[in-house]
Amino acid sequence: MEPDLAARQQAVRVLVLLDGLARAGLVPTAARALHELAYLANVLSPVFELIPFDAKLLKRFSGPYYPDLQLAIDRLVGRSLVDALDIEYRYLQEDKRYRVVASYRLRRPLVQAALDRHAEVFPEEALFLRELASAYSVLSDDQLGQAALQDARYADTSVDVDNVIDFGEYASPSKNFSRNAALAFAPGRRLEPAERLYLYLDHLSSRVPHVG
Repeated sequence: MEPDLAARQQAVRVLVLLDGLARAGLVPTAARALHELAYLANVLSPVFELIPFDAKLLKRFSGPYYPDLQLAIDRLVGRSLVDALDIEYRYLQEDKRYRVVASYRLRRPLVQAALDRHAEVFPEEALFLRELASAYSVLSDDQLGQAALQDARYADTSVDVDNVIDFGEYASPSKNFSRNAALAFAPGRRLEPAERLYLYLDHLSSRVPHVG
């Protein structure tokens, strides 16, 4: 894929994810939660019979993190299309690296046209991301950014930290345990894809410990 095209797609992806989170009432959104939702969007997209944007990820102790996605966020902030709040540059001992820690929100009047265009051209993807963000909102504030650590694929002990989690790029799609788990709910009953997202996120919520 051409670099400019990939950068534009990443930028639109950030806007659509932030839009879904805002619609679900999760605004502003912490960077960790935004990266987590991007991961869940990738690993659960087959539930809606969509292709993951990224089908592999370097496993980190602290949870999902996409360097290219963060670069797209930073560029959108630089263009004043996204607000960055409470910015810190923090050393994460568990990952032994520095990372931007901030919260983000859309400057909606400036990006609404791009969001409308995405919904027009990719209606299935837009619907999926809205439903996923809505399902993600079942998590409490202290659970946001922690759910992926309990995800069926991310928590797979056969993949060590600092190794690649592959859920479709080279490995068989059957290795996408998250998708498999979401499709395994209520055997014998016909559930809509959105219902499976809610059930799976509710399952993750039940597994993530509350703080305090």
